[in-house]
Amino acid sequence: MHNQKGVANIVLIVIIVVIVAVGGYFVSSPKKESTPITTNTPSSSTVENTQPTNASVSDTPSLSADKKSVSVDGKVLLSVNNDTISNWFKTESQLCDGYNLTSTPDRKMFCENKTSFENQTKFASIVVSPDKMKIGFTIESDTLSPDKVVGIFSRSTNKVTLLTNYYLGNQFISFSPNGVNFVYQGGCFEGMCGLFINNSETLASKASLNNPEFADSRSQNSTFVRWISDNQVEYKLGTKLKRESF
Repeated sequence: MHNQKGVANIVLIVIIVVIVAVGGYFVSSPKKESTPITTNTPSSSTVENTQPTNASVSDTPSLSADKKSVSVDGKVLLSVNNDTISNWFKTESQLCDGYNLTSTPDRKMFCENKTSFENQTKFASIVVSPDKMKIGFTIESDTLSPDKVVGIFSRSTNKVTLLTNYYLGNQFISFSPNGVNFVYQGGCFEGMCGLFINNSETLASKASLNNPEFADSRSQNSTFVRWISDNQVEYKLGTKLKRESF
């Protein structure tokens, strides 16, 4: 009996020693730092480029250095020697009518020879529509300079339309903000002109400002100021600022 009690005491002592030893281990062992969880977010240098890699080069038509043609990406879209343009000068400008044909030594060559016509004629200016599919232009010639004619060219139909007579003051001005309409200056007489707004697709007239029945009865000049919207413009009539909706 005495021996059993002694054994029990020894076992108890061993258990206590083990517990103390284990507890001491956990108390003395350094705590392991927790590793933060991270998401695999790419840095700014590795973010995927959402822009198309084959973005097209600008295809805005531009006027050649000699002002004889309009081209885009090296391709000629419109030449001053276009048949519609050269034929208009022969038949509609009155430069090649009657006495005018022989009024100067080189007029006959201008009227009948395309090379001579091209040498003497150029684009005074061009205006490209917002969608880059239409080109408004003003053409002048060494013959009866600085008279001009205004026209428009459609890239989709490859069609040229002349909009005015050949006279001093004519000028293609601009397209509306979204290209729905365009405005040009024409019907001029003695330095006083009217303003004309046409639809860009149908070329139908939308408004004519300062445009009396007879041009010689025009007493004030009209000057385009700005587009307020596709269907409203601001302009000056003489010194008065006016607006027109259409």
